[in-house]
Amino acid sequence: MAQTKQLAAEALNKEVNLSAVERQTEASHKGGTIWEAIRKADQAALEHLLDADHNGIYARGPVGDCPIHMLFLYGTGAHLNMARYLITRFPETVVQIYNQPEYYGEIALHIAIVNRNASIVEWLLSDEHIRPYREQQLAAAANGHFFQFGRPCYYGETPLAFACCTNQWNIAEILLKYGASMDMVDSNGNTILHLLVIHNLPQIYTKFKERWLEVHAIAISESSNVDDDKVASTKKKKVPLWKRLNKDGFTPFTLAAKLGLTDMFSFLLDERKIVQWRYGPVSCVLYPLDELELEFQQEGGNTPGALELIVQNAQVELIMHPRIIDLVDQKWERFAQRIFFRRFLVTIVYLFIFLITTILNQTRIETTKGKGKKMVVTSVQYPGGIHQIVRIIGRLIVLAGAVLKGKSEIREMTNVGIRKYFQATGAAFLENCLSCSFCCGIIIVNILYLLDIQAQTIVLALVSIISWGYMLFFVMAFQLTGPFVFMIYEMFCHDVLRFCIIYMVFLAGFSQAFFVLFDNNGFDGFLVSIKQCFFGILGDFDLNHYTGTTFQYTSVLLLVIYVVVVSILLLNLLIAMMGDTYGNVIEGATQIWHLERARIVFAIENEMSTDERKLDKNKYWTNVDGQRYLQVEEVDKDCFRDINNDDENYDKDKKRRT
Repeated sequence: MAQTKQLAAEALNKEVNLSAVERQTEASHKGGTIWEAIRKADQAALEHLLDADHNGIYARGPVGDCPIHMLFLYGTGAHLNMARYLITRFPETVVQIYNQPEYYGEIALHIAIVNRNASIVEWLLSDEHIRPYREQQLAAAANGHFFQFGRPCYYGETPLAFACCTNQWNIAEILLKYGASMDMVDSNGNTILHLLVIHNLPQIYTKFKERWLEVHAIAISESSNVDDDKVASTKKKKVPLWKRLNKDGFTPFTLAAKLGLTDMFSFLLDERKIVQWRYGPVSCVLYPLDELELEFQQEGGNTPGALELIVQNAQVELIMHPRIIDLVDQKWERFAQRIFFRRFLVTIVYLFIFLITTILNQTRIETTKGKGKKMVVTSVQYPGGIHQIVRIIGRLIVLAGAVLKGKSEIREMTNVGIRKYFQATGAAFLENCLSCSFCCGIIIVNILYLLDIQAQTIVLALVSIISWGYMLFFVMAFQLTGPFVFMIYEMFCHDVLRFCIIYMVFLAGFSQAFFVLFDNNGFDGFLVSIKQCFFGILGDFDLNHYTGTTFQYTSVLLLVIYVVVVSILLLNLLIAMMGDTYGNVIEGATQIWHLERARIVFAIENEMSTDERKLDKNKYWTNVDGQRYLQVEEVDKDCFRDINNDDENYDKDKKRRT
């Protein structure tokens, strides 16, 4: 009895340890079951089992599957014939779903679509026996874990979305013929156009959009015969499919920018353009800005525009798109360049005032006694008169500048939101962090000065570094120096960080070893050991110090190992990594510069009020029928190439005839 229980427990543990898919495979090989009959496509055995117990059609496998699902998954001609028999005999099986989380909601129609079987799809929707289940089939949503966003089979849950996302317009036509809704959304709020962007299918996108417009026009035409007022309200409320937002607030166009889908982004951008006129190779083209810069028109909203997403997510390939470069160039020329250089001059003057004020604060007349190392300061006298007046004026200017800059940063936070303010990247993030740190630091320094607290010296020292670090924001705008600032950032955040993590391991180990060998005393002694190891990496060590211990040979041997591993191996490895970073950054220097300049333009624009943006001198767009457009002239260098080829072919044909 005990042995039987043990075997049963082992079998149960084995079943638990196996995945559901593995248990499904094992179940299909168990003799005498409906699963074996399905695997072998044995229709006679299947009919026999169902005659004995027709409830077998409701059997569930380890992954929540029913017999009808497995017949469609195997998908051979024999299996599909058995599926037809099963559905004809038991029509309700056509809407049976997987009831386990992994594949939850999937029905036979989904599987037929993925298997690219158009004839079976047509049959499932047209057969008289299962016609009552047509609407239920078309609305079925496969939303299990297997079909979630980010997984390979994220196809939008409904059958129509499955057909479109798997690039099967012929099957989509069948589904539309039987009444599939084109306005469906999945659990993420994505329409089929969103899904086609994710799967990079521009041709299906065009066909689906055209069909939606046709259906929408027919619906308006039909309703116009009933009630004109109703038609007007329908036109007003109906948001075009390509402008609808998903749950994250993205349209299909902005979603392409968010995901960095270069081909799809270019396709959607070109699709939106309006050609004004053409003259030979030159075309005057208008590009709508309604989705490139949504934030401009929807003040206080959370919907980001495509340019903002490109900048925030560092989509380098998208920032190099000619039209995005044109947009950034227009902004730079119309307002950003003027504001940038004006701010640069103000900042450099301000920093020199800050420097002079700091020098004047620490200017004093010292009376000394003695010489060399024995020199002692006996008295200190601070200058007065004009010196004090200039120093006070300088402190007031520095404080006023910090307050004004802080006010500007608070206004920017109000315009874009605190979350977006600190989610900025690159030059914009650098400018935001340094500005906030400097303004807070200067105010704290003055408060500590009034309270006569010595900690003001430490804060002032840190603020001095931050203030001059702010100049990096201006340096990043130039193609000559911008990539090098980015290079320093990459080296510090990646190469130096990795080096420090590895070095800490060796530093802790060797510090402890030398602490033991030198018999140092307590935590202070351990800190001394750490300091000696740290200076050792720079080659600053006294060999006599290591030979003067009881265990001199062991100490010297460990010192040699430490120098070889850390000073020679790790430091040279760091230099090699920095060399690779340098090469990678230089290779993409132009892209980095365009990205950083876009970030600078974006940062400047965020600090401007809406009224300032709309001033004529800052205008970089063209107004057409109340909408904003970016107007550019495009040149097609291959415009006449086909004509020349046609002429050559004509001449060759003429010679042959002659």
